[in-house]
Amino acid sequence: MKINVAYPRNGTVKQFEVSDDTIRRGNLFDFRLGQDVDGSLFGEQFQGYVFRLKGGSDKQGFPMMMGVLANARVSLLLKRGAVNFNTFRGKNGERRRKSVRGAIVAADIAVLNVTVVKVGETPIEGVTDVTLPRRLGPKRASKIRRLFNLGKDDDVRRYVVRRKVEKDGKKIRFKAPKVQRLVSKKAKANRIKKLKARRDGVKASAEARKEFLHAVG
Repeated sequence: MKINVAYPRNGTVKQFEVSDDTIRRGNLFDFRLGQDVDGSLFGEQFQGYVFRLKGGSDKQGFPMMMGVLANARVSLLLKRGAVNFNTFRGKNGERRRKSVRGAIVAADIAVLNVTVVKVGETPIEGVTDVTLPRRLGPKRASKIRRLFNLGKDDDVRRYVVRRKVEKDGKKIRFKAPKVQRLVSKKAKANRIKKLKARRDGVKASAEARKEFLHAVG
């Protein structure tokens, strides 16, 4: 079995090979997704660590699904965006029958995804001893405000995280994402203009109805 150990605090992920004898000795087959397990079940190098089971897949590549209390493969009606059913496939509101693995760890699981909840005494090489900076910054306006502690009057576009792009024989340039959900002055003016037009239309229709009823009566 292989395990993907992720440490979100440092932004690192690394894959390790665990022998089947170690898995059987640790009796890992009684656990399910979302539970915390002792790292020593996966080997002595993880002594003192606590891992949380987040996902996995079997030898045929079918992913494990949270909440399905089974240790075998099952066929379920899933909506768009669920495990094993991509959002870009199908129509809105459509459900399809898909095969997924249960949330309980079984003997035919090939890969397990775990995250570090508690760090042990000895660091894991490539996981807890290094820190990988985030390559990209936030692009949503509210998240940029939260990151830099900005107020409503501050211009969010000035605080977008830019990344450096270097290519051989070309000029160094910087790339920045387009700010999403940004309510600018132009957008506010357009919104007010649409509301005013809708309000004027309701008044005009009410006056026209009043004149019609007066003419008929």
